[in-house]
Amino acid sequence: MTDAPLWFAEALAVEPEVGEVEVEGCPVRYLMWGDVDAPPLVLVHGGAAHARWWSFLAPLLARDHRVIAPNLSGHGDSGWRDSYRSETWSDEVLAVADAAAAGSSVRPIVLGHSLGAQVTTVAAARHGDHFRGAILADFGVRRPGEVSRSSRHFQNQRVYATYEEAQARFKLIPRQACENPWVLRHIAESSVRAVEGGGWAWKFDWRLFNRTADRLTTEYLADITIPVGFLHGQGSRVVTSEVAERVAVAFGRPAPVVWVPEARHHLMLDQPLAFVTAVRALVAHIDLAAG
Repeated sequence: MTDAPLWFAEALAVEPEVGEVEVEGCPVRYLMWGDVDAPPLVLVHGGAAHARWWSFLAPLLARDHRVIAPNLSGHGDSGWRDSYRSETWSDEVLAVADAAAAGSSVRPIVLGHSLGAQVTTVAAARHGDHFRGAILADFGVRRPGEVSRSSRHFQNQRVYATYEEAQARFKLIPRQACENPWVLRHIAESSVRAVEGGGWAWKFDWRLFNRTADRLTTEYLADITIPVGFLHGQGSRVVTSEVAERVAVAFGRPAPVVWVPEARHHLMLDQPLAFVTAVRALVAHIDLAAG
């Protein structure tokens, strides 16, 4: 990647450790960076993404943390289920955090982006005593009856004839531009799997967009008692100022909010260094609030 900045190449050169736990009969694979004794930070990817979306950011955050990135079931190198529930995914986040940070004297902070933020919300509400705080990145709350427009892009599992053809078809969902082509190439290269019988497909189960949940996300949001920070892309079409206000009302108490300039929904791809800086600031707030 000759057009990529040096920091990006150096970050990708840091190979993560790989771990695996089983949750309700499904193998859940996760990646780890940094000193095992450092405070743990769990990064939860968005829908149809995977743990290696964090691989160029994790080494930067690993200067201060033990960074842990799970592949939720139905994503990346983890197993697939017959059906998906937000509560099961939250249990996976807990199981990975407990396994990867078992020796830490400090409870983990968990950060989720998009669908990962929704899963983080459920995990923080249901398992808050296991976490020190939560950061919700570009996290929107839909009105009752409102459905995700992104799910229409995933109606079936497409198979491509060649690895190169699959990579060339990679697009961000929700659709947006990204001025960092080296980031998109890295993600595309790590998002493709060989299909038994021939061909190549994306590393996610299209059925995951039919997930269910026991309760509304707003109800889980209101039940969180640990410190929370919100992180949004200033140009996001998913989290507008109106949606951010809806989230704040549902949360029901003051919390820090950082808007990253020149960033859209996939803010960690648009402005990766600003994203890292914002995460560090919100972690510092959580550390102060948690005592």
